[in-house]
Amino acid sequence: MANPHLITFIQSLSPIEVRLVEDHLNKTQALVDPQKEEAMEVKLFKYLVTHKKDNVTDEQIIIETATKRVSDLKNNLFNKVLEALTLDKYITNTSLVNENDIIIFSLKKKLLACKVSIRIVNEGKTEAIHELLNDIINKAKEYELYDIIVEALILKKYFKGIRFGLKDFDKINEEVKFYEYCVQATFGAADKYYRLILDNDFIKTLSNAEVSMHITNSIKEMEIDYKKTKSEQVNYYLHIFRFALFERQKNYAKAIEQCNKLISILEKNKAIYRKERMGSAFTNLSSFKIQLGNYAAAVKEARHAQKYYQENSLNYAISKEQEFYANFCNENYSDANKCVVELLNHSTIDTGEFRKSKFIYYQVCTLFAQKNFSGALRLLNEALEIEKDKSRWNVSIRILTIMIFIELNKINEAFTSIESLRKHVERTGKTDGISERDILIVKLLRELEKEGFEYSEKNANASKMLKQLSDKDSKTAWQHYSSELIKFHEWLESKK
Repeated sequence: MANPHLITFIQSLSPIEVRLVEDHLNKTQALVDPQKEEAMEVKLFKYLVTHKKDNVTDEQIIIETATKRVSDLKNNLFNKVLEALTLDKYITNTSLVNENDIIIFSLKKKLLACKVSIRIVNEGKTEAIHELLNDIINKAKEYELYDIIVEALILKKYFKGIRFGLKDFDKINEEVKFYEYCVQATFGAADKYYRLILDNDFIKTLSNAEVSMHITNSIKEMEIDYKKTKSEQVNYYLHIFRFALFERQKNYAKAIEQCNKLISILEKNKAIYRKERMGSAFTNLSSFKIQLGNYAAAVKEARHAQKYYQENSLNYAISKEQEFYANFCNENYSDANKCVVELLNHSTIDTGEFRKSKFIYYQVCTLFAQKNFSGALRLLNEALEIEKDKSRWNVSIRILTIMIFIELNKINEAFTSIESLRKHVERTGKTDGISERDILIVKLLRELEKEGFEYSEKNANASKMLKQLSDKDSKTAWQHYSSELIKFHEWLESKK
């Protein structure tokens, strides 16, 4: 039975992949029978790539190719597509594949060639296979490709051990044990890292205490593994966990120190160097410098990060958003707005309306900071997708709306919005991402409502709440990277 996803797989091929497959199909046909009319696989392939958006049925394939053996035809075509996508001209194309992956793919192909040759080995092949296996092992060691080393050593063990005796057999066995440990150490470090990332960014499964325990335990285990293996892959993740721990401890100076060490390690070791990893390190540097209030330096780090990413990538957009935030905090609103415009035109904008609404919200905040309150209000309606998100974004946009109404002296609209916000907060509560700060701001707005939104230090309740919001060490302190871009307490203090 044919794989039900073959059709969509072929339809999703990139233009470069389509050209590659077409070339392979045509060359294969020419070798088989150059005089024969266009093969059915070629006909089907051309049909599928010109009907990328269509739900192609077996009945349509029968009409197009004039064969009823649809299942066999689809499988044959799929196999030839896979052959094309594993050709050296594709997997060694540096414009498509990074250097480390090229090494991995090439070594695995050579290893496959060794396995095939050993099955039908003869005396003339023996030395060549020995040399090829040694080359594979040495190159794999250079790039810390431990799984390939283990596979090649095991192949060498049986191929060589049978011919040269137990001593060589046992010696290779010891190597296999060591590199199997390296495999487990590197895979374990990667798993710990992705567990942390998934919990932070996708599915929250750990409490704060459990996250801290995960980080500290992981550091201990990786320190042991690094001491035994000297693997730079383990060392890479170890440094990430170290600066993650300092970040949780709010020791951003130490986090920066560890991040700079990580960058140095990446630059010196081709086994672990990736452009994306360098970009990520500079993005983290930018984040830590923002936390320290060093916004100008944070902008530079964010721009540096972008040099390592493709402009149409999500990582590039993330670093550009980081640049926006640093500029905004530095009150460089012109450059901040340039960043938002670029984000709104970025390809990742197609991945969801919430992201687009968030970027528009950034523009609203920029206009507000520039005291263009009328412009902010006009644009605000375009960011209402955020209100569907039951989180702090929802509350922040509601609070900002009220602030705009107050600035524009639209008192009735402010009254109505505060009542709507009050009901929303009571209905959802802190369990849905509404913070103690949000609740306190709502209380303060309701207190100001009694005075027609005129703030006076004589209002003891209002002054007390404002002091709590302004206190950097309180539970209700403003935090970097919250959805509250316009600091409420600073805005209110400016209206004294």
